[in-house]
Amino acid sequence: MPSSMVTVDGFPVAVDVAGPEKGSAVVVLGAAHHAPAAYDPVCQRLHTASLRTIVVGPDPRLTAKSVVGILDALDMKWALLVGDRVGGELAWELAATRLDRFTGLVVIDRGHPRVADLTGVIRDEHCPPVEMNTTALVSTPAARAVAKASQRYVYGDFRLVDLLGRRNAQESTAQLAAEIVLRTSNW
Repeated sequence: MPSSMVTVDGFPVAVDVAGPEKGSAVVVLGAAHHAPAAYDPVCQRLHTASLRTIVVGPDPRLTAKSVVGILDALDMKWALLVGDRVGGELAWELAATRLDRFTGLVVIDRGHPRVADLTGVIRDEHCPPVEMNTTALVSTPAARAVAKASQRYVYGDFRLVDLLGRRNAQESTAQLAAEIVLRTSNW
């Protein structure tokens, strides 16, 4: 996938945009230490389902405002939001505060900011509830407990899904892509 740099809030961010031009958009906020190319297998499946993908590389300077700035620079008005681990933290915040830009949320191994994470830390006790359909994918029993506790902060359809295969296995890729496609089709 072609990678480009988008400068937002004074710093460059790696962004991969691919898939059908007219397809519904999916924004992926990646896990720490995962280059955008790490999501190529999932994106290829999404392109087959006629979805356009925008994969934003991880950067500790990213904020909700800067992600919206990236979407503005790409002229993307609406998208389904996908957040993987650390990217999931930012995805929850965006979903809670920017109803005007996102149609649904898919998060992997992260709970709502008002729920204590795996280490017992509450990231944002004032984060609003998410008012959109949400899917939480989990890979461990501990992540499942955090996701289950997050359901009370979701005002919309909530799905809790156990990832079946090893995290990087083809089965997990297919399962993640299927959950994303499901969320894009029912908003």
